Amino acid sequence: MRILTLALSMLLACGGSSPARDEADTDGADMARLPICSGRFYPADPEELAAMVDSLLETSTFTGPGGAVIAGVVPHAGYVFSGGTAADFYSSIRGEDIDVVVLVGPSHQVSFSGFSVFQGSSYLTPLGEVPVDEGIAGRLLDSHPAASFVPAAHESEHCLEVQLPFLQRVLEPGFSIVPIIVGSADEDQLRFMAELILAEAFERRVLVIASCDLSHYPPVELAREVDSMTVAAILAGDAGVFLDVTSQEALPEGLGTFACGRLPVAMVMSYAGFFPGMEAEPLSMTTSADYSGDGSQVVGYATILFTSTEPDPAGWSLSGELGDVLLGIARGSVEAAVGGAEYSLPADLPQDLDVPRGAFVTLKRNGLLRGCVGSILAVSPLAETVAEMARSAALEDPRFIPVSPAELEELEYEISVLTPLQIVEDWSRVRVGTDGLLIIAGDGRSGVLLPQVPLEQGWDLEDFLQGVCLKAGLSPEAYLGDVFLYRFQAQVLVESGSDTLQGD
Repeated sequence: MRILTLALSMLLACGGSSPARDEADTDGADMARLPICSGRFYPADPEELAAMVDSLLETSTFTGPGGAVIAGVVPHAGYVFSGGTAADFYSSIRGEDIDVVVLVGPSHQVSFSGFSVFQGSSYLTPLGEVPVDEGIAGRLLDSHPAASFVPAAHESEHCLEVQLPFLQRVLEPGFSIVPIIVGSADEDQLRFMAELILAEAFERRVLVIASCDLSHYPPVELAREVDSMTVAAILAGDAGVFLDVTSQEALPEGLGTFACGRLPVAMVMSYAGFFPGMEAEPLSMTTSADYSGDGSQVVGYATILFTSTEPDPAGWSLSGELGDVLLGIARGSVEAAVGGAEYSLPADLPQDLDVPRGAFVTLKRNGLLRGCVGSILAVSPLAETVAEMARSAALEDPRFIPVSPAELEELEYEISVLTPLQIVEDWSRVRVGTDGLLIIAGDGRSGVLLPQVPLEQGWDLEDFLQGVCLKAGLSPEAYLGDVFLYRFQAQVLVESGSDTLQGD
């Protein structure tokens, strides 16, 4: 292979670390980030770099994805070591019409909490300038309570930069990036960041990439063993389980880490898990020994592709048959809860009900509200969410006494299955009767109203916007100020068999 003619002195894995940095530094905004990897991880000469990347892509044997590519896991070592592995992913998106690439990687050099979302104008490589989508980057920074901009986390970090020459060779000019470095974060913070990114995917094609190398410095035999386990945990699809089995506490002797980008990988798993028809496919798994010949202390690499048969969130909806299953789950959960019994979900549920979704369950008796509880965020699989919200609506809505056994036969059930959140950049475009609203203020106060509310109340747009502000404990005109508005639609399921989507 052509890459073997390069000196093996190029870096094969992660760098060292520098002293911890606890406070975010906001200097450096609106600046272009200069390349630090040229001449080290990849050639500094533009023509040599382009030729090398093209050669790596040509050697890929990947025949093409089965669905639309929505995310990936890609290594970030020097090209002589992991470039061939990375090329398998990038060959899968060659020529795709992708608008925004969200690049997520670990912090090798700087210690901090949360996410550092880059606030400069662009990243530079020898192949040219890649613009940052400053609108998306700004919204992620302001919307996520654990997000900030730590310039030092980007200045000397290689894991995102090494992805750019590949992107520049496989995508047409015009795409932009959102660079995110992860310091420390828990599963809930990772999932919420993934959902905020999904909110940007309604009017543009978004691709999310986790930059991650696998095992660090074990003998090659151990590397292959633990890397296979790590990849299997990714393919299993449960981000929480993946974080557990790859934790520091689970490390065997002689292993520095299972995956230096384990938090970015968990975030990508959460993002991909929102998509119906999602499949995770391992494309390649190698070690540095495959290129250096030295198996004594190696680094592992893998490329994993996430695809979906339904990549457009605006088109997600449930069939009437699945709606009937959910209504049965709601009724079964309430009857069990009121009777003091545990409820178990039906076996062999359809895959679409295993996708995380927000949902509200409304109980009525003789046409009057008897309870309504929901989750706006997609925290759990839809079937689990409906079962839990139904139980809570029956027993825990603070506006009502718990449902009694004598009332069960008279209860009417309504489920609002929510689409993912979508950022509202212009409040005048909110559609009364179609969109639900979530408002988030800078101090953490938030409020939500379902799409049905303005219709039931006879509200116009101004009433609706003021109503969600008041629900959050804000002034009625707060929507005109420094807050974030998200909209969503609801597919309303009722036992009469009607099934209507509140939205396009």
